[in-house]
Amino acid sequence: MLFGEHYVVYGSPALSLPIEPRNAVEFSDWEGDGIALKSELGNASILPSGRYDGPDELEIFTAVVDAVFAGKAPPSLVAKFSPAWKLKGVGTSASLCAAFAAGLCRVAKKKATPEEIFAAAQSGDLVAHGGRASGIDAKTVSYGKPLVFQRSFSPPKFEGNLSAFALPAQTELLLIDTNAGKKDGTFKMLEIFASQFGINTTPGEAPEEKRTAVREEYAPLWEKISSAMKKASAIQLGALMDENHALLRRRKMSSAGIEKAVAAAHSEGACGAKLTGGGGEGGAVLALCQQKDSKKIAPRISEATGFDCYHLEVAQKGACAD
Repeated sequence: MLFGEHYVVYGSPALSLPIEPRNAVEFSDWEGDGIALKSELGNASILPSGRYDGPDELEIFTAVVDAVFAGKAPPSLVAKFSPAWKLKGVGTSASLCAAFAAGLCRVAKKKATPEEIFAAAQSGDLVAHGGRASGIDAKTVSYGKPLVFQRSFSPPKFEGNLSAFALPAQTELLLIDTNAGKKDGTFKMLEIFASQFGINTTPGEAPEEKRTAVREEYAPLWEKISSAMKKASAIQLGALMDENHALLRRRKMSSAGIEKAVAAAHSEGACGAKLTGGGGEGGAVLALCQQKDSKKIAPRISEATGFDCYHLEVAQKGACAD
């Protein structure tokens, strides 16, 4: 997410980018019944009846199976999950759901469109985020393009339009992982954000006037982002990132670690910096840098904060079965 975290859940537009390296799910045959799931979080199984057995963290994939097979019994296979990213705030749950959906469609001999993969991935991501997933993560990883995403409620609709956005010339994004052993889950941060506006239900159940209040707070910033989308300089884009971060910090989405990373990025010469994703303890930070400086800035940020700092690459394709 480059712009619009949390506000997007209530219908504000947001800009997202697909990133490399890619998360992966490897499929193989087995002689048991249903689907065996294997990951660093543990092992689980989804039986032909739909019954799930395993750790809570993997249960989201039952929704993906239901979406792909529409109530029919799935074939027997093993799915091994290999996340390339092990940090918070980069859409990993949606990405793994999309990869899983793409592989299941291949197994089922379905030629799935990006929109069909999105629908299946979103079903799993909704479970992961307690019904509060906006859809932007699943849409972005399914299409593999920069997206301007907007959710509507009456009728429910997820609209993701391909964006011509590109980073300013000779700039690069750095991704800073502030995890120091403790992470606030995205669901928790979504609840905290909602509470700031007096919302204690899922977004779809919230009164429209409260959703409107969320959108109105963010609208002036989005107007600036929209006008600068195709022609922003590094200084302009960095300033917009800073402004978006200030909004999120005001709504208690930041943390001491995130603020430490943002401050370090600025002090080392970044053009702008902001939290990305859910935020909170252990969240991730994006920093916009000049390419000529990024190789020096990244290790200095790590030295100053003790956090890992990665050079970010924008992906060129969405979820697919190879």
